[in-house]
Amino acid sequence: MKLNRDIRITWAGHATFHLTTPEGMNILIDPWISSNPACPAPLKSRVRDRLAAVLLTHGHSDHMADLVELAQETGASVLCQYDLVSYLEAQHVSREQLVGFNKGGTVTVAGVHVTMTNAHHSSSSYEHGTLVTLGSAAGYVLRFSNNFTIYVTGDTSVTMDMQIVGDLYRPDLTILPIGGHFTMDPRQAAYALKLIRSPYAIPCHFGTFPLLSGTPEALVTACQEFGVTTQVVALKPGETLT
Repeated sequence: MKLNRDIRITWAGHATFHLTTPEGMNILIDPWISSNPACPAPLKSRVRDRLAAVLLTHGHSDHMADLVELAQETGASVLCQYDLVSYLEAQHVSREQLVGFNKGGTVTVAGVHVTMTNAHHSSSSYEHGTLVTLGSAAGYVLRFSNNFTIYVTGDTSVTMDMQIVGDLYRPDLTILPIGGHFTMDPRQAAYALKLIRSPYAIPCHFGTFPLLSGTPEALVTACQEFGVTTQVVALKPGETLT
């Protein structure tokens, strides 16, 4: 399928996405690559090439396991909630690379306006056997130079905040989790799309493990239940939407 918006969106499995802007800049969202069982082998090296920025939604290992290595290797800007900056500095990410901001704030990186949005989820990491809280989870709205707008909900439950995102930013495409257990399941995600009202949606955070049992087919069925007209684009890991 082609959106013909000069933007490439590649799903690397789970919640990791590789985006190429109309200007040819590369952005990675939630970098879990090396140990991600859903990430195709050819992508493990390709997503590192000419990386301009990394966006982090929260501090769980299945979203940031490769962040420090990628930041050190590529020199890419790292966008994250402000609470994560000191933690990542302690992990030897250069302060010059870190762009810490917070919900409601907007920064510009690689020619993309990035607004941080609310998400309802936890954010933490185990350090030497101790659970360390790392701020709170977030999502992002990305507005590209051609005005194409993507809403990445991040790991979250369905929330009425999504209606505000739909009203304010009118996203063309929503990327949202459907796996269940840790995030929305397909029926909740369908209701989220009812609130957001984007023409297209890419489901993620499913199928990586048996526990994440939601499916795109179930999302389509639930969309029909709620009268949602959003077109579900069910990528397979490694596939690209352009």
